[in-house]
Amino acid sequence: MKKTEITDALLFRFFAGQTSNEETDRISAWLGENPGEHQEHLNRVHDLFVLSVMSEPDPESVSRPGLMSRLLRGGLLRRAAAIAAALFVAFGGSYLFYAQRVARLSERLTSIEAPAGQHIRIALNDGTTVELNARSRISYPAAFTGKERRVRLEGEARFDVEHDAGRPFVVETFACDVEVLGTEFNVRADEASRSFSTALFQGRVSVHNRMNGEHLLMEPNTVVDLRNGHLCLDELTSHDDYLWTEGIVSFGGNTFAEIASKLETYFGVRIDVERPEPPVIRYKQLKVRISEGVDHALRVLQHASDFTYEYDNDANRIVIR
Repeated sequence: MKKTEITDALLFRFFAGQTSNEETDRISAWLGENPGEHQEHLNRVHDLFVLSVMSEPDPESVSRPGLMSRLLRGGLLRRAAAIAAALFVAFGGSYLFYAQRVARLSERLTSIEAPAGQHIRIALNDGTTVELNARSRISYPAAFTGKERRVRLEGEARFDVEHDAGRPFVVETFACDVEVLGTEFNVRADEASRSFSTALFQGRVSVHNRMNGEHLLMEPNTVVDLRNGHLCLDELTSHDDYLWTEGIVSFGGNTFAEIASKLETYFGVRIDVERPEPPVIRYKQLKVRISEGVDHALRVLQHASDFTYEYDNDANRIVIR
């Protein structure tokens, strides 16, 4: 299989929002080929991109404590300083230019989508880490410069937010905004099915229903779901639905339609049920490793039900009978 070649220059243009659709697809394919190693490289280049835009040419100012000192760890100083110096030579060291450029970058969003069957880790410029689930997309600015740190999510992601009391972190979805200062939580938002859910593991978050103005304040080990357009708060009794960050998908208590939806998301397949009634899954606790593939998941499910299936590799389609 031919490997996708991705240069740092292309990644810089990607973070600046200047890549074509074909180039963005190439980067997504590259991430899918080796998620661990390529994600680490993507994060390193992203750090350099932020430094090249926000650093000043004076070495003392570049080494100020805080975000810059964190980004400079791991041998980035020399490369980042060279990039920043080159930019300042090219543009005459104009403070106004950089103020305007940072403002533009705060408005220009970078979008990253996790390939089917994979989840990827993203490090944002404020120190927040994001685990992005398969076939989910996050959009975020190269630099957070305003009074809040806002990102947009389509799909599912788990966040470990860097604390900043002066700038709340906001996850925007089609239905609700989730606002935090520093915490760990999971957000799932699927506009196609009109479903939204937030699970809180640590800290406190506020959930704002964009459709009717409702607000809910969550405590640790609680979950909020959107039901009939309203926010509903419950105790978080099981973490099985959030094992995807460990490469595990759980089918505990799901209907077959819900299971099929999960399989389509995790493995990028289409599933059609061609029988009068959908299969009934008898077991309440089923877990499979995503790395084993969709065939393995279906064989495990067959032990708990009475269905057969055909897998059309060319069409990437599974028929349940």
